[in-house]
Amino acid sequence: MYMIFLGARALHVLLGAIWLGTAVLMAFFLTPAVEEAGPEGGKVMMGIARRGMLTFIASVAGTTVLTGLWLYWHFTDGLDASIRESMGGRVFGLGGLLGLAAAVVGGSVVSRNVKKLMELGAQAAAATDAGARSQLMQQAAAARKRVATGGRIVAILLMVTIVLMALGHYV
Repeated sequence: MYMIFLGARALHVLLGAIWLGTAVLMAFFLTPAVEEAGPEGGKVMMGIARRGMLTFIASVAGTTVLTGLWLYWHFTDGLDASIRESMGGRVFGLGGLLGLAAAVVGGSVVSRNVKKLMELGAQAAAATDAGARSQLMQQAAAARKRVATGGRIVAILLMVTIVLMALGHYV
């Protein structure tokens, strides 16, 4: 059982690092650069999405949350109240809640709006009427703003989560 625990812990740390790194890269570097590039930047984001980035991040986030839940269950010896209420239990618990919140925001805000952007981009490319195209571009701008804001929220939540998970070992 101890080897399974170590394997789950190593997987959790690896996937958490990948998730955090990807969220920071996307939120603070790639998304702003794509915005600065204008219409050409949309092609980059569509290319990233077509290559499976949404599925990749969703699977990394989901597996990180699941291994985190299993590790918390193991750490608290089946959610024993005395362990949950210890400082380590509270710090790990808060970190886990923030990580879960990051997964929810990532799936419900970021992923959904990226999919919407892809649909709007395809519709705008096919639109022949300038008025319709303009309306689609306005909708796309609003969705891009939601993606950018949601991405920053996810990245910040994950940064705090990582700090709490590191501190949980020492409190």
